[in-house]
Amino acid sequence: MRRKLFRFVAATAVLMTVVAGTISAPGQSAGLGLKNIQLSSELSPIIKLNPEFASSVYDYTAVVDGTNVKSVKIVPIPASDHDIVAINGAEAGTDRPYRTELKPGDNKFVISTASKVGKLVQYTITVVQKDLSGQYKTEVVQKGIWRITDHFGFPPSQDVYLVEGASKAVLIDAAMGKGDLPGLARSLTSLPLEVAVTHGHGDHIGQLNQFAGSAIYMSEKDRGMLPKTVNTAHFKWVKDGDAIDLGGGRSLEVIEMPGHTEGSLLFLDRVAKTLAVGDAIGSGSYVWKFTGKSSLAEYRSALERLEARIAAVDELTFLTGHHWQENTPLTGAKGKQMVTDMKILCEKIIRGEIVGTPPSGFDIRGAKVLTASYGLAGIWYDPGNIQPLK
Repeated sequence: MRRKLFRFVAATAVLMTVVAGTISAPGQSAGLGLKNIQLSSELSPIIKLNPEFASSVYDYTAVVDGTNVKSVKIVPIPASDHDIVAINGAEAGTDRPYRTELKPGDNKFVISTASKVGKLVQYTITVVQKDLSGQYKTEVVQKGIWRITDHFGFPPSQDVYLVEGASKAVLIDAAMGKGDLPGLARSLTSLPLEVAVTHGHGDHIGQLNQFAGSAIYMSEKDRGMLPKTVNTAHFKWVKDGDAIDLGGGRSLEVIEMPGHTEGSLLFLDRVAKTLAVGDAIGSGSYVWKFTGKSSLAEYRSALERLEARIAAVDELTFLTGHHWQENTPLTGAKGKQMVTDMKILCEKIIRGEIVGTPPSGFDIRGAKVLTASYGLAGIWYDPGNIQPLK
């Protein structure tokens, strides 16, 4: 222990004299430096670095929203277990995360590594804390469909979708930012605007009060999740089998998918070949099933019904609630495959063929949760709410 401490202090003393960026790739040998840098906050297990991490790139930035992200955790993963790592002069590593409060503006972190032979490598991360609650990013998914990313919380955060029909446009979900979301939507379409809600979690209904006078479609099963300040006078409570007419022979079919919440809804557009899923079956990584009251067996049955419902729709594109989480784009056959994989995963968990493990690196607010995966599907579930297959 004394030898390690001596090496760390000595290496740190030398490292503090090194100026960031003066060490170039040709001067390094294999195995030096970092294998990865993991940056997270109290809200997100992943904060993306710009550019994406590569061992030969030494300078990074990350922008976080100051209204919610007050601190960050940095986990440097050294290329060698024998390397010594310091962040701003304090020892750090995979088993010793570096945690720090943020101040508005630029927060600079210098990550220095020293090998046992005295070779030095240095990386810099600048975390910029600013108010992003009124900012949005808009991109075209296909003609007449836009993805609007709300940067409130941590970027990138949740996504809403504007779907334009022949006689009206529907905004799927209402995010949780502080900007003018209706104004943004109306800058993209001149058609009358309505809102369809996938489920009642705050990051999907946060700006509903901005749509006074617009029809809002939602499951009444999630009504109790709405804040008391939300005016429901213009709400239309929909259920499985209903349809939202877009005009011109096009509609959004309502599909109930209890699991993430009891009132989770999907919206199927057979003409555009899209399925808006919110968080009901995840966003290409893991679905949070433990947040809903229905059992894993009930969730599996809902997946089976969905599988049959979309079987005849070719080249289906999933519109997910958190697009940035997609490990693979859920287009073509991928989305339908994820539904099938999720159904199989639930069956295997129920039968005991797959036993989940506690998730690491993220606090689930004290909930008892296990995580498991199969194929394209992943799930976080409550082991006390499984029930046998019928």
